[in-house]
Amino acid sequence: MRPELKLAEEIVTPAEEADLIALMERSGLVQFAYDPDNPRSSTSFGWKYDFRGDTFVPCAPMPAGFDRVAALAAAFAGVAVGDLAECLLNRYDPGAVIQPHFDKPCWEHVVGISLGSAATMEFRREVDGAWEQAPLELPPRSMYLLAGDTRHVWQRGLPPVRSTRWSITFRTFSAEGLRLRDQAAA
Repeated sequence: MRPELKLAEEIVTPAEEADLIALMERSGLVQFAYDPDNPRSSTSFGWKYDFRGDTFVPCAPMPAGFDRVAALAAAFAGVAVGDLAECLLNRYDPGAVIQPHFDKPCWEHVVGISLGSAATMEFRREVDGAWEQAPLELPPRSMYLLAGDTRHVWQRGLPPVRSTRWSITFRTFSAEGLRLRDQAAA
């Protein structure tokens, strides 16, 4: 069985992709402090997860240059643009990986946009003490939605990328995330 994943290809033109990559490169990408040997850089807008404090914190608003893809992502997920709480930008240089993981419980919908080189997202879930695995190719300029079992039952990760890849990830708050957000604001 494979995870049910909503996938759309060619959501932007090659020229729009180049513009988004240039905007991402000007957006303050920094090497992950908690994973210094992994050639991956990121920055967040709206809210971001703080791995050191195991919480999330508000950060700068998303630059206007991402408005069009945010609207595409929201429509793809069936949510309002204002429901997109985080905009996470990542650059994966050759050799960068993402270990298998679930997103933190403060997030609900996860919409990813894949730019640059193609990548294989690897899904896995535990079944009877063994890992069932399902790879999925993410072409450049594609968008995917993780929700339901794909979000909560299947872990996901990326094996080492061969060529530079960029991603834009939008997340919505879960009920737990809304509660934590309200506590942070109090």
